Amino acid sequence: MLYKETFILLIVLCAILIFWFRDAKKVSINLQTDNGKGYNYFRFNYLIIYFLVMAGDWLQGPYIYAIYKSYGFELNEIAILFVTGFLSSGIFGTIIGSAADKFGRKKFCLLFTLLYSSACFIILSSNFYILLIGRILGGISTSLLFSVFEAWMVSEHFSRGFSSSSLSNTFSKATFGNGLVAIFSGLFANWLVERHGISSPFLAAIGFFVTAAMVIILTWKENYGSDSKNTNTFQNLLQALNVIKNDSRVLAIGAVQSLYEASMYIFVFLWAPLLESQHDISNESNLPFGMIFASFMVAIMIGSLLYGHLSGPMNISFPDIASGTFIIASISLILPLFIENEFSLFIFFTIFEVTCGLYFPLIGTLRAKAISEDIRATVGNLFRVPLNLIVAFILISDISILEQCLLCSFLLFIAFIWSFWLPMESSSSKKSAKTVAKIAKIKKTLEKQRSD
Repeated sequence: MLYKETFILLIVLCAILIFWFRDAKKVSINLQTDNGKGYNYFRFNYLIIYFLVMAGDWLQGPYIYAIYKSYGFELNEIAILFVTGFLSSGIFGTIIGSAADKFGRKKFCLLFTLLYSSACFIILSSNFYILLIGRILGGISTSLLFSVFEAWMVSEHFSRGFSSSSLSNTFSKATFGNGLVAIFSGLFANWLVERHGISSPFLAAIGFFVTAAMVIILTWKENYGSDSKNTNTFQNLLQALNVIKNDSRVLAIGAVQSLYEASMYIFVFLWAPLLESQHDISNESNLPFGMIFASFMVAIMIGSLLYGHLSGPMNISFPDIASGTFIIASISLILPLFIENEFSLFIFFTIFEVTCGLYFPLIGTLRAKAISEDIRATVGNLFRVPLNLIVAFILISDISILEQCLLCSFLLFIAFIWSFWLPMESSSSKKSAKTVAKIAKIKKTLEKQRSD
């Protein structure tokens, strides 16, 4: 098949987009506020830690199913382990997120490294019940990974006086770099398994988490929800639920997050068996899963580049970007019901991964703009409750993979409908950005005059 050629083509397309969008991006940044070297250092520091923890997460992905299988577990036992992780994230994530707002995001970023390192160590055990404990810890860690790091960064971003317009740029770079990290992690995990056995990627992941913890301790300062010190965890949860109930913008963000990410996690379980079902059994070669995975990661990078161009130089509104992303994603996952061709399925699955690259910086920017500082991590984890419940329900239900794929497409179409209620960039925020830009220019002029 043409998997290798498609991978090369995707890399070439990604390189072309980088150079094509570069000049337009410079113009856009110059029209916005100049955050200076302080912002560049801050962004670099955050991204380094973010890439370290994501590397530890990605290292486990290719072999977590394989290591369970090597212990002799049946498919239904492996499914129980996976579902336990999702349920753990849904049940404990809300409490953890609220506690992070109250007691400090830096502390809970460090707690993440401890819990996930413990989960990686526990997975080396072949005892089913001990592994269940590891999956519970892994589920809690996943909630922390996708809430407290972002909450810390957004809070610190604004507390240092950086402009809101540069948040999209930070999220876009994080998504783009995450694609590179995923490719590196997949290749590194493969190299480790070939030389040191199937457990080696999990031990290597601990090294990445420990390194991230050390950098966090040395370079990050603590931040909290603005009123969190005066409230308990239960009050934080009630406040967050009240905000979701009464603010249609926040409710829309939560709806599209739960629907899209539930479909995405289910897709992770679907794409391999769907491609295998169309693979020519007369062909003695197996599917090149490593090449397919790498192609998906490059597609995510392409999506992040497109988002940076659409939200920056082209100034497309958030609802417009979201609606286009969700309808394309929905179409790409309904086509397997009608197409019986392996390579065509791969192309449409790759298109779905491009929408992932568009989605992650979009949703991060929307959460930063719409959710108040004091309950940001709490609300972020509340959104993950329906997400994890949807995933667990569909994975344990007795339906075929094609029916699961149809359900994913349906969920994405509902997300498309919800996207019309997402918050738009208001004229007041644009005015404030211009004001900040003027102040920055005045400060720069005064500093230059003093130096002269």
